[in-house]
Amino acid sequence: MNKQIQQWIDMVQDKFGLGSFTRYTTTTTYEKNDINETDYTLTMEWLPPGFEDQTEEDLNPEGTAVVEIDVRTGRLKTAIFSGGKAPQRGLAFLTGDKEEVIRWIEQETGWTYGEQFIDAESTHTFSFQTAYKGTPLSPEGFIHVSLDGEKKLTFYSKQGCVSKQVKEEEFTLTLGNMETIAYTRLTFCEVPSKEEEKWLPVYMIDEQFISNTTGEPIEDDRMVLEWKTKKNMKVKRKLIQFAPAPIDTETIFHLPAHPDTKQITKKGRSKVIENSVRFLQSYSPKESGQWVLTDMKRTNGMIEVGLMNKTDITVVPRTWKLFFNKDSYDVIHYQDNNWMHDQFAEYEKAEKASMSKEEAFKKIKPYLQLKPVYVYDGETYRLCGQIDCRSAIHAASGEVIHFD
Repeated sequence: MNKQIQQWIDMVQDKFGLGSFTRYTTTTTYEKNDINETDYTLTMEWLPPGFEDQTEEDLNPEGTAVVEIDVRTGRLKTAIFSGGKAPQRGLAFLTGDKEEVIRWIEQETGWTYGEQFIDAESTHTFSFQTAYKGTPLSPEGFIHVSLDGEKKLTFYSKQGCVSKQVKEEEFTLTLGNMETIAYTRLTFCEVPSKEEEKWLPVYMIDEQFISNTTGEPIEDDRMVLEWKTKKNMKVKRKLIQFAPAPIDTETIFHLPAHPDTKQITKKGRSKVIENSVRFLQSYSPKESGQWVLTDMKRTNGMIEVGLMNKTDITVVPRTWKLFFNKDSYDVIHYQDNNWMHDQFAEYEKAEKASMSKEEAFKKIKPYLQLKPVYVYDGETYRLCGQIDCRSAIHAASGEVIHFD
């Protein structure tokens, strides 16, 4: 056993009261993160007293501890106890109040509350999101903490990073100057109402990042895919893995870059786009010009592409996820989001809209929000404004609908 890893194992066993637990697995993995850097992780599974193996269904018994350590920093990434059952001698807080939990998070992360992490909402006891000097980051990172009735830790997770690659600016955007952009982001769509079991016609704001430097919208790079003929491409879906890649305990301390951080070549991008079109010619042949390519990236040793139907008026448009062999660029797996629509299949259809976009914008204006966000542009975090709204306008009744 590597000496450093053994020290982390001993630390985790003592920290979380796992003296009577059985360490079932110990693995080291690496993967690409949201800003194209490599994360390195030591993961341990500890079975509770009375268990030396998983259940007959290959499931972890209640109370199993899954703990992750960031190999680069030696800091805690995750500590989750299945079923929310903490060890008898688990990590307990004195008061369990927010201030005490914040102090503990600061100790675990080396971050400062109000600077590198700020309040966020979730179903956990306490939640925070990553920030730079109190300003949120995008992509977002989160810290979640849950305690049981005895103030014992049952869940801790830290996802995302706080980068020093930030271009600091004074935030100068105001809502008054953003009305024209906000109007263009007001979109008609249909949203499902579980309470009424029907679709509602609404006008709502599609969030938008605005450059703090230029005052112009930061547009998504989306390519419209078109074709003239039908194809008969059949994809035999292969079993694919979404878990981080394993790496041996000696190599991981050399911190090698994950292969997924390598840029996709121009030739590779061209082949992926070509085969994405061929896929749509076969699986959505009558919808030329309706699909856009929203994303292309390396993931888990493959190339992943996101496709979205831009003509759908539901709040969750139809999408495909395509996975390509990184060398041949052939489609080896695909996923759709039909399951999201199937659960609303019996809902009553939406009423016909009777309100104009201009009328709806007048009603929604008082609820518009503009907040500063540092957005990662592939090289550094740049200050932007984010236009958003947590309300919508019913396009038939004119009622203001507030989202919790």
